[in-house]
Amino acid sequence: MGERIKHLFKDGFFHILGSSFINKCIAFITNIILVRILSKNDFGVFTGAFNAFFIIFLFSGMGITSGILYFCSKDISKDEKSIYYHYSFKFGLISEIILSLALVLYGLFGNVGIEETRPYIISLAGMPFIAFVFDYFSIILRAEKSNIKYSKLMNINSLLYLAFGSAGAFVGGIAGTIIGRYAAYIITGIIGWYYCKPFIASTKEILSKDKKKDLTFYSFKAGITSALNVILYRLDVAIIAIVVVDASVLASYKTGTTLPENLNFIPQCVMIYFLPILIQNASDKAWLKNKVKQIYLLVGAISVTIGAIIIIFAPLIVKILWGEQYLDSVPCMRILSVSFIVLSTFRVTSTNILLGLKRAGYTLIVSIVTGVSNIILDVILTIKFGSIGAAYATLIVTILAAAMSFPFVIHVIRTDSENVQ
Repeated sequence: MGERIKHLFKDGFFHILGSSFINKCIAFITNIILVRILSKNDFGVFTGAFNAFFIIFLFSGMGITSGILYFCSKDISKDEKSIYYHYSFKFGLISEIILSLALVLYGLFGNVGIEETRPYIISLAGMPFIAFVFDYFSIILRAEKSNIKYSKLMNINSLLYLAFGSAGAFVGGIAGTIIGRYAAYIITGIIGWYYCKPFIASTKEILSKDKKKDLTFYSFKAGITSALNVILYRLDVAIIAIVVVDASVLASYKTGTTLPENLNFIPQCVMIYFLPILIQNASDKAWLKNKVKQIYLLVGAISVTIGAIIIIFAPLIVKILWGEQYLDSVPCMRILSVSFIVLSTFRVTSTNILLGLKRAGYTLIVSIVTGVSNIILDVILTIKFGSIGAAYATLIVTILAAAMSFPFVIHVIRTDSENVQ
């Protein structure tokens, strides 16, 4: 047991776990500071603008970073990895042009609900480029299993946003916060480039047509799946902005989502470490079966414990962290905490495992079904019940996704194991 812990520490697992925890704590603190600095109305406007960016950025690079992680986690040569990295970078930057244009068009002509968000949405049009560069270097560090440097990069980004975003909000309100976000991404993008220099040696070789096709096809399926899996809270915010058209209501709902949404780092940090290993050892069915069981039990135990604490102490948590003016967020927080338990244990974990076993096609089907269901339920329940209806929609869709994903993981592992025997 002691040797195993030493191995995990040396391999960077505890760095990822600690980094993810610190990263989310910093993001959480940043949220609290912004709530305290900005008025409730301004925080709602800020939430609406940034939410538009985050929804569009979910499709960053058309999923190319997922492709990098999958193909470059395999046992291939350094030169071949460099070819993948160079092609993916160019492909991703071209894709960001589309996303930036989409932000501008949405800001100018889209139904944003809260009109004050328009100029801020447009001002975020350059963000997809610098955010993609940061994500690109982060994913290379994951693929190379350089977990310690990956952890440092993520925390540096969060610390810089805490500093620049908070100072920007104090000096320039919403606009200052946006400038702070730009600054944080630019600086950490440069640091990421420095960390990744040993892995991205220059090469004149180009990726073959067949490999481009495999990479692009896998990336598209995995990228869409990932986007639809994390869109729940973002879509809720967008629909509330359009249907309710009240920045204060939007601010309260965002507050209610903050803890459940940020706690998703639990399955994510576990899978950040284990996914490249699962991909590398997918052919060892006995090992895979045992490892997947351990992952579910670990994530489930942690998620249930934390979720229960939030549900019980939600009013006290809100009052201490955000103030009495946000106590109307408590019902949504409790509903979304139940959703977090299901999402963390079964949906996020199952999706990552299936992607690691190259079942991206099925995860895409699940994501499409739940994505369409989410839109329909969000609109119907938000119109009828307001923001709490959006929270119930998220819970229902999360349960549906878990019911489709978890049994399929069990089926795949059992079937593959039987075929080997």
